[in-house]
Amino acid sequence: MSDAGAELVSVIIPAYNARATIAQTLRSAQLQRYPALEIIVVDDGSQDGTDAIVADMARDDPRVTLIRQANAGVAAARNAGLTATRGQLIAPLDADDLWHRDKIAEQIRCLSRCARGTGLVYCWSADIDEQGMVIRYGIDRSEGQVYAPLVLANFVGNSSVPLMRRELVDGVGGWDTSLREADAQGCEDWLLYLKLAERSLFALAPAVLVGYRQTAGAMSRNVPRMRRSYSRVMRAARDAHPELPNILFRWSRAEFDFYCAQLCWSTRDHSLAAFYGLRALGREPSLFHRVSAKNLLLEATRRIAGNARWRRGAGAQREGPQRSKPVPFDALVQNAELRSSEAAHFAARRRYVEAIRVSQLAH
Repeated sequence: MSDAGAELVSVIIPAYNARATIAQTLRSAQLQRYPALEIIVVDDGSQDGTDAIVADMARDDPRVTLIRQANAGVAAARNAGLTATRGQLIAPLDADDLWHRDKIAEQIRCLSRCARGTGLVYCWSADIDEQGMVIRYGIDRSEGQVYAPLVLANFVGNSSVPLMRRELVDGVGGWDTSLREADAQGCEDWLLYLKLAERSLFALAPAVLVGYRQTAGAMSRNVPRMRRSYSRVMRAARDAHPELPNILFRWSRAEFDFYCAQLCWSTRDHSLAAFYGLRALGREPSLFHRVSAKNLLLEATRRIAGNARWRRGAGAQREGPQRSKPVPFDALVQNAELRSSEAAHFAARRRYVEAIRVSQLAH
């Protein structure tokens, strides 16, 4: 695809104290094979020299623009970037995440084949650690009218995944800054996707093209704040669409409880991981048929019991289960057999949820 025939894609990177990762993240945007890019980095009041790193990289690449602002939160930073962009397609990228070099090209290819009315193209992402090694990845195949599946879970995955039509993002007012004002940051992207799903179709570029970095200081690691954010987003969805069945929100709460259990597990808070895991099972017992849920609960229980024995003087804990050899992010993209691990008995629930329509798109 030549530069002349390519539609401009505007990449928005909000950055706050991202010195450790911003160069690698920005480089992953610069290395995109898609030719027509502008890259807007919004430094949100960093105190660690993030802006200096970006300014240095921008000197060698005219596609990169640096905007500096006082700290106002990730939603405000993205909105500032949106205001500064020229493209009609928007691709956010968080300052610690990575893109595969074909990410934008694959999404553009998908969009070119999509039905009229498609406003967002997503891909799959892999959780990666601080060294860029894959922790896990998930597969979802929701497409078309996806409001109800999106209430069930944020299958888009994270903020660095979507390619969106600018007119739609502008039409819903961009990212909602009120969550930060309520000390409920974390689900701004999910709220935006729900608003877009009311107005457009979603499509999937079926490949793992985003590395979603998991770090101890990440916003998503603040479980109490994430839960406040989730509650506000679901309240908005319920208020906007009272026709949605209550069971959908019950299932959604169970899925989010399990997500919180995974967050707590990743920070080695095994007791809280077990708490949220059991709460998820209380809301939806069938989750125990999901291998990841069963393994987390059994291992968390074993760790808690092991700690109790250690405190009683029964000796050190056993080592945890042996992990397979770590896989770099790019190797997963090239070599993974991408298939869903969803248990067969969830198929009926998925069919039920996908059949739900909201009023804006029902016609």
